[in-house]
Amino acid sequence: MDETKEFLEQDNKLSFDNITYKGEIATGNCITGNKDYFVKYLREAFKDAKTIDIIVAFLMESGVRLLEEDLKLIKERNIPIRILTGNYLNITQPQALYLLKDILGDQVDLRFYNQPRRSFHPKAYIVEYEQGGDIFVGSSNISRSALTSGIEWNYRLEKEKNEADYNSFKGTFEELFLNDSIIIDELEMKKYSESWKKPKVYYDLEKSEEAESKVIELIRPKGAQIEALHELKKAREEGLDKVIVVAATGIGKTYLAAFDSLEYKKILFVAHREEILKQAEATFKIIRPNDKTGIFNGVEKNKDKDIDKLLKI
Repeated sequence: MDETKEFLEQDNKLSFDNITYKGEIATGNCITGNKDYFVKYLREAFKDAKTIDIIVAFLMESGVRLLEEDLKLIKERNIPIRILTGNYLNITQPQALYLLKDILGDQVDLRFYNQPRRSFHPKAYIVEYEQGGDIFVGSSNISRSALTSGIEWNYRLEKEKNEADYNSFKGTFEELFLNDSIIIDELEMKKYSESWKKPKVYYDLEKSEEAESKVIELIRPKGAQIEALHELKKAREEGLDKVIVVAATGIGKTYLAAFDSLEYKKILFVAHREEILKQAEATFKIIRPNDKTGIFNGVEKNKDKDIDKLLKI
């Protein structure tokens, strides 16, 4: 657990703003982390991919966020992508699964390794091209730290230079993916989310982060908000126009409402206390800074604003 705790602490110290490459081309085979970010090698490989297969012990929201734009391009190009991951010790975060599904939809074949009595600790990224392919084998799971500044060693194995070893890894992936896995569909994803409990290491991390305030995080959905937004999107796709979200205190329901409103021009936010309306206005201004807000009550009746706040007595 000490190794996992160290990883998680590193994973939350790096700002997304620091991850830039300025057109740098990744060409080496030995990748050692620190200043030699693994993610740049993946991005170069993904650009020319015909198919992508990934096998990792766990998935973190931070890693999926880091690859978000790359995954969107993969979807646009209609590149098949398969991901086999583990659920041991609850390290895989439910919101990482929801985020992957939200970005890639049915294009991703996402599965859990399903042999609970056997350890599952591989990390490999198999990228096939029109001609040849690469397998990156090493220590990096899908997390921000593992893909960037963490001390993670990975090696690129080129198919044309070592076809026998390449086919051995590829064949083993096929066997595990097809025979020792369970498909993460909407039902399985919801089941995992409902049974998921935050590992103790996360609580330890939260305590240590009280003194860590140097990194400015981007304002974007996180945790249970990602799951709720996914379910809201799915409900609308199924034709529902009225949905209730029930969530515990601290989840960030007002932020959730603001994130959910981004696809709409006119918004009406209803509350029974003026204090709540003022707090909501501040939240919506953060998420939608260019929109005009107004109020609709017994005195004021703004109708020409992008976002109106209705005081319901």
